[in-house]
Amino acid sequence: MYERVSRRSVLRAVGAAGAVALGTAPAAAASECKGSRTSDDDLPFDTGGRYGGWGGHEFHGTAPGHDRNPVVFVHGNTRSACDFSKHADEFLARGYLGDALWSISFREGTSTHPEMRDQLEGFVANVLAYTGASTVDVVAHSLGVTGARFWLAETGRYASVATFVGLAGANHGTSSCPTCTAYPGTGEPCQFISPLCADEPGEPLYELNHPDETPHADTTDYYTIRGTADTFYFDDPDSPRLDGAVRNVVLEGATHDEVRESSESIDRQYEWTTT
Repeated sequence: MYERVSRRSVLRAVGAAGAVALGTAPAAAASECKGSRTSDDDLPFDTGGRYGGWGGHEFHGTAPGHDRNPVVFVHGNTRSACDFSKHADEFLARGYLGDALWSISFREGTSTHPEMRDQLEGFVANVLAYTGASTVDVVAHSLGVTGARFWLAETGRYASVATFVGLAGANHGTSSCPTCTAYPGTGEPCQFISPLCADEPGEPLYELNHPDETPHADTTDYYTIRGTADTFYFDDPDSPRLDGAVRNVVLEGATHDEVRESSESIDRQYEWTTT
């Protein structure tokens, strides 16, 4: 069960040295939210221990129902659903009901892309079934961006996602992964998100970006946000952008975590999910 000590006391990360880990950097404590990764105590459906998270009107303490697309928040490497506690408070304050706010915790702190694909498929299917909605909006951060894009590509779920927001995602690789080879620990995702993989046909990241970085843009609106102080992309600051996105926004001076949780970023996320 996730302990909501104080959602408004979410700590801001100080620079990428303590920011969310994409590849090999250490993780930082993003908030005081605590709980088992696979607990479904804060969800209105059974996950069978495959993943955890939070969401729904009982968890958020609102009336049931929703009058807009449910939003599914997807965390990055070594993180959890707790990364989006601040977002929930902000969205609730602006009129969202609890049944429209959901966040997944992947079973493992460092998940492979196939693991993220399978767990996201289960989570989103449960959210759609519980809410009766036909589509969701996805807001993903860091490794969760390519994880969610891989889920879409592998399952063909594009018709179920009205809006996709990618925050500081390694869409064209990250500086923290010097090789395409997977290795134990937090380097496991590097087989997918090394920049060396981005231009090599047959590599997963290349295939994810070809022939189109924003597939089914007629039904899914894509947006990205990146920061100029995000050291995960020091050798390619434009890596998080997606060709064909409705907007690719740059936040001056924003670190990796600030791209997710700064007031300016949350304002954009709210704007795009309510457009």
